[in-house]
Amino acid sequence: MNQDRFQYCLNQLKRFDHDRYLAVLLAPTEDREALAAYFAFDAEMMRIPTTVSEPMLADIRFQWWRETLEAMSPSQDPGHEIAAALSNSFFDRGLAPRDLLTLIDLRARDLAEEPFHTMEDLVRYHNEIAHHQVSLFADIAGKSRDGQMRTLLTQHLTTYGIVNQLRRLPHDVASSQLCLPLDVLGEHDLDPHDLFQGTHSAALKRAVDQVLVQAQALLLEAGNIHFRNITELIAPMLPAGLTPLYIKKLSAPDFDLFRHSSEIPAFRRQLRYLRITWTKKI
Repeated sequence: MNQDRFQYCLNQLKRFDHDRYLAVLLAPTEDREALAAYFAFDAEMMRIPTTVSEPMLADIRFQWWRETLEAMSPSQDPGHEIAAALSNSFFDRGLAPRDLLTLIDLRARDLAEEPFHTMEDLVRYHNEIAHHQVSLFADIAGKSRDGQMRTLLTQHLTTYGIVNQLRRLPHDVASSQLCLPLDVLGEHDLDPHDLFQGTHSAALKRAVDQVLVQAQALLLEAGNIHFRNITELIAPMLPAGLTPLYIKKLSAPDFDLFRHSSEIPAFRRQLRYLRITWTKKI
């Protein structure tokens, strides 16, 4: 890959998805460019709904990405640094950028005016994303898709996705996006209009805690992952190893999503990554 494009992807991750930026730095050299390109692409897809003034503009941007990936060829310059990075790194590894179309459609779900009806809908959504990501990670690393291991990896990424969605709640509500399921809102008598005002309340805290309890249950059900025979998959899975840290922070009795940062200091995340890399276990 052109080093300028690789650096552009790294810079985007450093700004908008620092967890995955740090993970790319620890990836095997041969996988680093493809992971950086994919992670930068996914970060871009997640940002689209919150960086436009109206949904129609987001639809246009998502459609541009669909058409670009469908038409992409090794000899074509798609006219976008991340798209070009995907083209360079994917075709070189025998992968097809158009395989990311499903992920675009899933990320575009954030534009839906209709929120998740139930907690199960929220879990299912993140499980679908995780399912596709695990397949992609295996393809990038050139590893077979072992069924049992794939299920474990998917469950850990699902939990990470749910917790990250909670962390994005202040940005989502600022764009009139409602990420908490309706059944959870109803159970705690939480009015969505109050949520859009960016006001912390005891009801919101109880609702967030309920989602965190569900995430913790999924994490316990999945158990530990041992990477002894698939060390190539450690790097893309490193962010999922941060889930317990985020759950602990968000669950603190006095934590306010609208006033407090949900970030974990970089040095603590780096130490967690190094421990996972050394022990080969999440």
